[in-house]
Amino acid sequence: MPYSLLPDDATPTEALRRIARSELGDALSMVKATEASSLVHSLRKNIKKTRGLLRLVEPRFDGFAEANSALREAAAGISGLRDAEVMRLTLSELTAARHDPAGAEAAQAMLAALPPFAHAAPDHGAIARFADQIRDLRAAAQDWQVEGKGWKAYAPGLHKSLTQARKRMDQARKTHSDELMHAWRSRVKHHWYQARLLAPIWPEMLAPQITAADTLGELLGAHHDLSVLRAAIPVHLPPKAAAALDALVRAAQKERAEMAFHLGARLFAEEPDAVTARWGRWYDLWRAG
Repeated sequence: MPYSLLPDDATPTEALRRIARSELGDALSMVKATEASSLVHSLRKNIKKTRGLLRLVEPRFDGFAEANSALREAAAGISGLRDAEVMRLTLSELTAARHDPAGAEAAQAMLAALPPFAHAAPDHGAIARFADQIRDLRAAAQDWQVEGKGWKAYAPGLHKSLTQARKRMDQARKTHSDELMHAWRSRVKHHWYQARLLAPIWPEMLAPQITAADTLGELLGAHHDLSVLRAAIPVHLPPKAAAALDALVRAAQKERAEMAFHLGARLFAEEPDAVTARWGRWYDLWRAG
């Protein structure tokens, strides 16, 4: 089933149940896969999409806190293998930094120093626990209830995510701290998922919004991956090499931050009140046929 609202969804409650059960069902159907990294990535993606859905109806969904917590816990249980692969991929990209030979050499040294990465099957115990958690949550989703009908069920969630994204962007711009950049990323992702869910109300207008939010999320994701890498550098390299790699990582972070702020200023230029009202008019026209 598509990750979006459908004209056949009689109510927001019906849409929530349909999309959530579809995403969680897809996750359950993948747990028998054997390639560890792609499996974990795919499972985590389904969880993130479901959490993005919940954020859209959060103010109108009394069960949000419990469901969101359960999804977060399930994802955390299978995150370790994916994190290890991301660090390797980030280092591999830095080894190609021709403008900084010392940093690139240090990146190669750290890559070689990392423990061997197993591309074998994932921890079956962790996957089994994940499956049990998702199976229970999917069953519970059949009874989820959204308060209100039509745009009134979606407007508060969209407005909240936009407001938080703008606020966190301003905070991150003032400090450039890794923590605030990562906090901004989470709200950018929420907006990306919400725009995808609402895309049918006017696909031609929301397609650029979706693309820009996706690009911004990837920039901030890369910034976070570099932050995680920086914290691990001293564990694997001697001081001189560590300093060289740290300088290269900082430069890469700065580049991505500048690109992110440039794009974010445009993506979130409009006040949340105006965006929510305009998208609401599009929604009403879409529902009217």
